[in-house]
Amino acid sequence: MTFLKNDIRRSFEKIKAEEGLKQSTRESVLNKLNEKPKPRRNFQRLSLAVAAAAFLLFIGAGSFQIYFSESSYIDMDVNPSIELSVNRFDRVIRMSAYNKDGKEVLSELNLKHKSYKDAVALILKKIKEKGYLKQNGMISVTVQGKDREKASEIKTLQTEIDQCISEHGGRQNVEVYAVSKRLKKKSHHLNVTPAKYLAIKELQKVDQTATVEKCRDHSISEIKDYTKQCEEGHENSHGNSQDRQQGGHHGSGGHHGEH
Repeated sequence: MTFLKNDIRRSFEKIKAEEGLKQSTRESVLNKLNEKPKPRRNFQRLSLAVAAAAFLLFIGAGSFQIYFSESSYIDMDVNPSIELSVNRFDRVIRMSAYNKDGKEVLSELNLKHKSYKDAVALILKKIKEKGYLKQNGMISVTVQGKDREKASEIKTLQTEIDQCISEHGGRQNVEVYAVSKRLKKKSHHLNVTPAKYLAIKELQKVDQTATVEKCRDHSISEIKDYTKQCEEGHENSHGNSQDRQQGGHHGSGGHHGEH
């Protein structure tokens, strides 16, 4: 670079022109040579921008994955059987229906990204409008959480559901309880809610002909009422059987006395 600058100075000395013009032109050329090259600086800036964009993309992808990861499951069963998948921010990220009534209810609601409390309230309002909430009926809600704190927190739904129902002038029996991951998996395999699965299992104790397929489209109230009827029928049958046995013993005793 030094040799180049000396050559430029010597060349300007040989040119016959006004001294002022020569001086200004020479200074302009030398100043250009003294400037630091910009392409490298621009490249560095571009590299920093690309790195920043990649970092933001990485953070964004991580946040996206966290947001759309299920943390808890809320299953509601009136007769519409509905499941809400909830993330760690208490937002609904997926909805599922286990029967045709549930599909009909969900088709008329937009629950995605709503808080689970708002989603539950909207579901109750819709099933009330459609006439599924009957006086003294049963609403069963089960919660399966990936951590105990979340499951415990969502169990407060019982109070909130009671309040929501009272606001709509209904009177229902509400049960809310936590279920294990294993039970949730079993019920999911049979395509019923955990609450309905448990109700069917109770019914099968007194009616061995009961199956999931037969009970799928019946409400929790209907299944539990039928279970109660079967239990009472067994008790009456057992009582009549004992009476017959006692009567038979008395009869044979009398007959024996005649001999």
